[in-house]
Amino acid sequence: MMVDHDIVAGATQENAGPVIAASSSAYVTPSQKRWALRVPLTVALLVVGVLALYWKTTLSMIAIWERSETFAHGFVVLPIFCYLVWRQRKILDALEPKPCFAALFGIAAAGAVWLAGELVSAASVSQFAMVAMIPFAVWAVLGTRIAMALGIPLAFLFFAVPFGEFLMPTLMDWTADFTVAALRASTVPVYREGNFFTIPSGNWSVVEACSGLRYLIASFMVGCLYAYLSYRSPLRRVAFITASIIVPIIANWMRAYMIVMIGHLSGNHLAVGVDHLIYGWVFFGLVMMLLFWIGGRWRVDLDDMKTAVPVKSGNAVVQASTIGQPSRKIWSTAVAALILATIWLPLQAKLDVSDNATPVRFPAIVGVNGWVGVPDEVSVWRPDLSGARAEYRQTFVKAGQRVGLYVAFYRGQTRDSKAITSSNELVNTKNQSWRLASAGTVPAETGSEPLNVRTAVVASERARLALWQWYWIDGRFTSNDYAAKLYQALSVLGRHGDPAAWVVVYTPTETDEPQARAALQAFTTDMLGAIDTALRDAAAE
Repeated sequence: MMVDHDIVAGATQENAGPVIAASSSAYVTPSQKRWALRVPLTVALLVVGVLALYWKTTLSMIAIWERSETFAHGFVVLPIFCYLVWRQRKILDALEPKPCFAALFGIAAAGAVWLAGELVSAASVSQFAMVAMIPFAVWAVLGTRIAMALGIPLAFLFFAVPFGEFLMPTLMDWTADFTVAALRASTVPVYREGNFFTIPSGNWSVVEACSGLRYLIASFMVGCLYAYLSYRSPLRRVAFITASIIVPIIANWMRAYMIVMIGHLSGNHLAVGVDHLIYGWVFFGLVMMLLFWIGGRWRVDLDDMKTAVPVKSGNAVVQASTIGQPSRKIWSTAVAALILATIWLPLQAKLDVSDNATPVRFPAIVGVNGWVGVPDEVSVWRPDLSGARAEYRQTFVKAGQRVGLYVAFYRGQTRDSKAITSSNELVNTKNQSWRLASAGTVPAETGSEPLNVRTAVVASERARLALWQWYWIDGRFTSNDYAAKLYQALSVLGRHGDPAAWVVVYTPTETDEPQARAALQAFTTDMLGAIDTALRDAAAE
């Protein structure tokens, strides 16, 4: 079934620190005067220092901002952060920096996480870890009170990390579920297969742009900023942020349903071209305007609030011998923070395996336990993968059962060429020949350790295949992405390199995966050992 149409997506100051009423005896110490403008400058230097030190990770984030409209908001995060820090300058003027050595452990921990992310080519892990170093650095160098005063601005920096694509399949499923249910409630007959569905006026599909992820991330970021600037009450802040998450999800469902209905009722003359995108954005914009209009009714105006200098209790005289001590402590803490942030870079370079360019010759897999390799293929289908160092395809036959085997082998992985990534899929929604009809998981009998495999049915106009898929990571089998990343990190740390593979077995089916499960199970049980041996041989080259 060819797809004819795609649903395309188209306050006032909130003081983070304590406000203490000034009295006639209150004053600003000489040390505080010296740091009046230095605190924002120091924060800026710490931010720039971390981003420059880990410049490759910084550039990897910028590259994603440039190529993905979903994460284009990353360009405004740093300017907004600078504004939020500047808004706090009166509070910061009243706070004397007092370095916190305990926060240095946070820098070390963030560095270790960054290293783990680099070892397994998990860009988002490395990027989160790098950004996490900034709050810990501010805390360590300037102290707990200043870090608390800047808590929300520092947390806002995490919006710069391009993150959330893992939500896309779930959001797509939810959108398809709602759209189909709403169509049926509108008495429109619907035949659904995965995220593809057919109505009397044509065929539709829910693709990545239909997930609403772009709306959700933008709404969440703006919602957090609006709540911080407009409310004092933690309850109101949480309520508005929660609404900024729920409203765009529901609005995207309504947008998808509205587009399909407009197309259906107009005989596919409306909402199927450029206006399709325009209708979506206009509807979403109106919904978000309504959300912020309602939120503005509970806005708290803080213009009347006086920001006072914290009262100094005790002696009014600052000992001259103590004036220089904060600077010395700050410098020593800054040097320690620099060392702890830097040590991970040479360690990563030492463990790096991404430059391994040795050609891979994947050995032939010989059938065992009655399975015999034959030259003709079960199907021309192959997964939508990229960056594999070697691919292997073979059809096996036993007692009239025909099962295809596909292996994509990876080694010397980089961020652009890795096995475990959201861009590697059994069937991409942009694939014009095949579609994913169903997906799930099932426990497979392997003769030793239990293995949960991913199941799916992929279909074209002429063929339908049931398949099982799992990963091979340096001798370990799993279908869990997180477990696979962990195994890969252990492999690199054990100096075994980073060999990994996609393993897919498939066979024709007339309906669904359970109909073909017996054949897939028999092949997996009999041939898993031979597949493992071939992969180990390829990794050992």
